[in-house]
Amino acid sequence: MNWREAYFAQAWSDFQVFQQLNVGRHPLCHKLHYLQMATEKLAKGFLCDPKSPPPKKSHFEFVRFLKVSKGRPDLRSKLGYERNYRAYASYVDSLLPLAEKIEDLAPVGSDFRKVNPEYPWIDDRGGVRCPALYDFAEFGITELAKIQPLISSLFRVIGFH
Repeated sequence: MNWREAYFAQAWSDFQVFQQLNVGRHPLCHKLHYLQMATEKLAKGFLCDPKSPPPKKSHFEFVRFLKVSKGRPDLRSKLGYERNYRAYASYVDSLLPLAEKIEDLAPVGSDFRKVNPEYPWIDDRGGVRCPALYDFAEFGITELAKIQPLISSLFRVIGFH
């Protein structure tokens, strides 16, 4: 197994957990946590060279991948956009604000003031917040539903169904 295959396999596993959580009455933090991990690893799989050493450790790859994907006619074609760059670019551009919010969910170092779905943090008033009890109002249900078809299609492109 190479790095690309490993990232894709782990991304698929994370996405399956996200989908299972998404049909139940689970705290939104768990859904967002698995969505963030799945998109990060899926992006790393597409961006890394399978013959190279491991890619740098970073949680911030999904937005970069989406931007890069606009310049990949092979990928656009497999996603059903054949020669329609404008339609695909417009679609990707419409997802970038959400992708940035998903990417920004990753906890970074020891920043105890950063809202995230994994660890408690300190809010603006100095109180401690728990992800399982936080509503993540910045993520609407329809907004999350908007990005799922692309993620599912990307998994189909790499042979995961």
